[in-house]
Amino acid sequence: MTNTGLPSAVLGCRAVTKRFGVLTANDRIDFDVRAGEVHALVGENGAGKSTLMSILYGLLQPDEGTIQLDGHAVRFRGCADAIAAGIGMVFQHYLLVERFSVADNVLLGREQSRFGFLDRAAGAAEVQDIATRYQFQLDAHDVVETLGVGARQQVELLKVLERNPKIIILDEPTAALSPLETQGLFDVIKRLRNEGRAVIFITHKLKEVMAISDRVSILRRGRIVGSMPRADADETRIASLMIGSDAAELSSLPGSSRSSPAVAVPGPRAKALEVRDLGVLAGDGASGIAGLNLVADTGEIIGLAGVEGNGQLEFVEALYGIRPIAQGAIILDGVDATGWSSLRRREAGMRYIPLDRQREGLVLDFDSVENAVLGDQRRMRHAFAIDYVAAAQRADAVASEYRVRNYARSQPVGQYSGGTQQKFLIGRELDGNARVIIACTPTRGVDIGAADIIYQRLRAMRAAGACILLVSYDLDEIRALSDRIVVFFRGRIVGEVPAEDADDTTLGRLMGGVASR
Repeated sequence: MTNTGLPSAVLGCRAVTKRFGVLTANDRIDFDVRAGEVHALVGENGAGKSTLMSILYGLLQPDEGTIQLDGHAVRFRGCADAIAAGIGMVFQHYLLVERFSVADNVLLGREQSRFGFLDRAAGAAEVQDIATRYQFQLDAHDVVETLGVGARQQVELLKVLERNPKIIILDEPTAALSPLETQGLFDVIKRLRNEGRAVIFITHKLKEVMAISDRVSILRRGRIVGSMPRADADETRIASLMIGSDAAELSSLPGSSRSSPAVAVPGPRAKALEVRDLGVLAGDGASGIAGLNLVADTGEIIGLAGVEGNGQLEFVEALYGIRPIAQGAIILDGVDATGWSSLRRREAGMRYIPLDRQREGLVLDFDSVENAVLGDQRRMRHAFAIDYVAAAQRADAVASEYRVRNYARSQPVGQYSGGTQQKFLIGRELDGNARVIIACTPTRGVDIGAADIIYQRLRAMRAAGACILLVSYDLDEIRALSDRIVVFFRGRIVGEVPAEDADDTTLGRLMGGVASR
């Protein structure tokens, strides 16, 4: 449909419906994107966003309705047809071959050859040229498994840009990015818009919608419930349309009028965790962290801030026992746990919410019940087998507390949306036996309603006496939840700040390596 005074849509759909059995994932949806426009699509987990994008990208076929490209009805038999039509998609969960180089990943299946032989040098030069053009700090020869989260996302975007698409779909592209990396991505998106490309931007972060989009559409339970120019929108209006009620009811989120600042829980305190002179090697053999000391008490949340790649992940992986330490000691509830396995630490009350839920937190082929007790099989055992009744009750409780839509005990978690997968991971780890909780970006990819539940749950765990170490690249989140914030820079803690004093300038200086006095 052409709007007066506006470019016509380059890609869209009309009355698209998609069903999975009795579930209607998309219900007569009208949606489009124009050249030189960033159109944000928001909605709760399970609202139908990924299904709609999969239809536009040719991964799924609509049961009803039509897809339109440049005003003409088209039918994509698969994603190859969509790619040939000029559509590219960057998925939320990266699809990379980790042992391949950047160039090999970008050109996979389309490698350059010369005289019948693979021409790696020419391919790497082409990829490096595109990376330089978009100001990506990437070397085409780097092996992907050595790259951080932000760099991997750039590789995914390079895979799309190398094909010179006119339409780009970005599915939760900032879910695991630091603020600096997010700003870098926004700079790229603005350049794509200025080049006349159409961008569909899927996110749960309403500040990002207001910062980068030209238009925003809201999906709720498979239907478009609102669509407006960004100038006519605000965060409260979008949030209310997303959840179907007054967004003011979300009391725990940063900036909520009903949220309260993080304050220490009164009452007797004890050391829950003590780290002495800890040294951990990074994945490339270089020094990850060295000589690190930290004391964490019961009933407090400590935020671990810093630009990605400065040692926070190495630190928490060492705490949980999945990364070997080079020196130092880890004291858990007054007992030296340095040589303990991660299983023994878990049995002692340590819980871990990893950064990458699919690789480290869940088994995607396992069903909801199996994932709900993953890691706690011994505790759920009855005689020689897992107590299925108790395990199913636990899965049901997680689904109820975190409002998992379309929940089924037998459904593999890989068939849920990314945000729903995160809910299962959070619900499993934040149980009543937790004493020390390591939470890495706990609200990654979840909608605002689920984020509110997670914030409330973390605060309740703190009030019950748990010690929580929070790793997050969202400064608003880390300020909203933490009692105090320690900042990492190049493998060391360079400063500690009470949450109420942690303004952007103070944290920015520390994250840049300027130690506090």
